[in-house]
Amino acid sequence: MHKVSIHLGIDNIDSPLGGCTTHFAYKLIKSIIRNYNVEFIDYPNLVRLNPSIPYKTRGNGAIALRFNINESLIDNLVKDVINEVNNYLKEYSMKELSEANAGLAVVIGDVPSELRELYVKALTDYVPLDYVEELIRETGVNVLLPLGLRRGVVGALAAIGWLLRSDCTYELLVYRVRTSSMSRCVDEESIKLMDSELRDWVFGNYDYDVGKILVTPHGPDPVLLGIRGESPEKLVEALKLVRICEPYEGWVIFRTNQGTDSHHIERDIHHVRPYQTGCITGRVCSEPRVASGGDVLLKICSEEGGNGVYVAVFKETSLTKIAKELILNDMVKICGLFKFWDDYGTVLHVEKLSILEAIDKVIKRNPRCPRCGARLKSAGRGKGWKCIKCGLRLRNAEYEVERISRRELEGEYIPRDAAIKHLVKPKRRYGREKECTMVKPREPWFT
Repeated sequence: MHKVSIHLGIDNIDSPLGGCTTHFAYKLIKSIIRNYNVEFIDYPNLVRLNPSIPYKTRGNGAIALRFNINESLIDNLVKDVINEVNNYLKEYSMKELSEANAGLAVVIGDVPSELRELYVKALTDYVPLDYVEELIRETGVNVLLPLGLRRGVVGALAAIGWLLRSDCTYELLVYRVRTSSMSRCVDEESIKLMDSELRDWVFGNYDYDVGKILVTPHGPDPVLLGIRGESPEKLVEALKLVRICEPYEGWVIFRTNQGTDSHHIERDIHHVRPYQTGCITGRVCSEPRVASGGDVLLKICSEEGGNGVYVAVFKETSLTKIAKELILNDMVKICGLFKFWDDYGTVLHVEKLSILEAIDKVIKRNPRCPRCGARLKSAGRGKGWKCIKCGLRLRNAEYEVERISRRELEGEYIPRDAAIKHLVKPKRRYGREKECTMVKPREPWFT
């Protein structure tokens, strides 16, 4: 029998009521291996997309499954996947398939370069549905859309397109048995032990500054915990060190673009718009303003001038302290998400902040009295100076100017671990970047 490669993209299987696209993928993986004896040619891909989009799903993540299958079984496989989606939506999201925006996409054989470009756009910008429709029509991309052209297709196709040779990480996700409880029973000390023993291989599992477990979500979704790291094998070791005190369904390892800063592309400060992601470089052109809740708002302008872009630094990022230290003309690079505010237009929500040049702070003081040493006061416009202490008057005297270096402020500032979003690279990952591509999974990669 002739085998072909299948790239199956999945998105929008979750809802605010429950369910999770990764959980659906986990169930689907077990089903298609059992029923079709497929051979996976890559770890399941968990592809985080643009977090700035207002109608994104909870985790803005789509899935790509890549495997070899007998060509004669493709039609039956697609029918079974549709049934699996329908059943999952009914059980976990309380929706019929016709009510959902679930997206399925199937590419047979090589992935077209147009889908790789779509991935980058869906990661960093807004992608209208008609853009995808036109891409399919005009480029002749050979793709099946079993559920038709609906919103979830954008993420499904973008996930398939994540085949760039770029940095990647892995995440081991454990799924709980069905329960109405929001809390997860995971031993905190075992998380800290795991994080300590495998420190060079894992990240984002515990925030020591605030004493908070980061591996467990808090919503109604089926995820019990997720361990993030650099290697599938090390994640299996990590799971063995964690004490889970409630029943769980099983686990699976995903290859991901999490923790890579892949959405932080360079942007021209004069050509940014809402719902993009990226970085701008410029000089501080307004004094930082502190809101009542502690958030900080300032403005960044290019060296060529122009209107500039407002930047919002939120208290929970732990970056407000350094933001308040900025002064006019400091050169900065700021990365994050572009949003729309009624009063300010396009505003950059800060995820990372780098001070490239901290200019000297200039302090200008009134001259001292040459007779008694006290500070002189102005005698009025054009009237020179006078000493309040001894009565001396001077026609001409120069201000004292002191320049205070602020070079120690230069550097990159990253939020504390508990405030870091999926795509943002944490401190612990610096120096661990690697070039990734498809790799056949090593057992065990799911249970």
